[in-house]
Amino acid sequence: MNSDSLDFDISRYLVECRRLTLDEIKEHVPANPRHSGGLYQLLMDYPLRPAKALRPALCIATGMSMGGYLDSVLPSAAALELFHNAFLVHDDIEDGSVTRRHAPTLHNLHGMAAAVNVGDGMLALALGPLLDNVRALGIGAAFRILQVFARMARESAEGQMLELSWIREGRWDLTDRDYVRMVHKKTGWYSFITPVLVGTIAAGTLAVRREAMARVALLLGIAFQIQDDLLSLEGEEAEVGKDGWGDLWEGKYTLILLHALRTATQAQRQEALRILTLPRPGGEGASSRPVKTAADVSWLADLLRGRGGESLAHARAVARAHALRARLIVDREIAPLPPSVHRTFLTSLVDYVLSRTH
Repeated sequence: MNSDSLDFDISRYLVECRRLTLDEIKEHVPANPRHSGGLYQLLMDYPLRPAKALRPALCIATGMSMGGYLDSVLPSAAALELFHNAFLVHDDIEDGSVTRRHAPTLHNLHGMAAAVNVGDGMLALALGPLLDNVRALGIGAAFRILQVFARMARESAEGQMLELSWIREGRWDLTDRDYVRMVHKKTGWYSFITPVLVGTIAAGTLAVRREAMARVALLLGIAFQIQDDLLSLEGEEAEVGKDGWGDLWEGKYTLILLHALRTATQAQRQEALRILTLPRPGGEGASSRPVKTAADVSWLADLLRGRGGESLAHARAVARAHALRARLIVDREIAPLPPSVHRTFLTSLVDYVLSRTH
């Protein structure tokens, strides 16, 4: 652990970055929109709910720790937060989620059609901050950032479709490597890799440092998602801010579940697969076939936590291994940077990813 991270309040840094990012987003929301049907009021619903704003913070911290200015990273931070919230709106529909950030999901409040349109509206609004990069950074850097965003959007869609294809085909014969590849594409690119790459471009860093930082982001992104999966199983709904045991209701692919299926008895595996093929109540196909029950989901949770917590321990070990590999690069690339609150945030990330409780 870097010594300057011992007393660092990472939550306070996240709160400040979130405030700056929301202010920047509001600058791009029309003040007196005409003929918009209330789009912008709904559009700001998810961004204004309690959240970490980790992606904007990563972008801001990376850029400013490496010599950039706030004005050079803030437009991209705002675009990242808009993309993130758009993905959440669409994911909630695809997963049939009931709550998001301690409140009903947008499609449950306003209907599926309105929610899809709000997600599309967020993606459209994100173009404004990205265009501002031409003024803030020049056309060359702005174009490189746009290329990163384009790659992020493609990778995220591919990763989501990869998981949806597994669900459609009933694929449960998957390895840890399959899971990591899916997380790399679906979550890693937009949650960690893009914020870090954009920050380095905004700061004008050398390509070799951008590549090293992208490696850190990839490793931390995988560890972060595994920890998220653990929290969904072990935490209470009030702590994780989404459906209690939501991953099990949805039949989400997690490292914990895949390990439990590999190590279960034949009878346990058959029962688990029977439950996993059932839709959740109110989900797609739920009206014409049996659905998961609370007893089914409780049985799955017991399976995942059984055998002395072997599957949970396996997931923690994989997350820790990725995070510790990231720390080696952090110590080489980030720790030698001039002291600043931004550098300290980055050097504190490994411990935060592994120890966070929400």
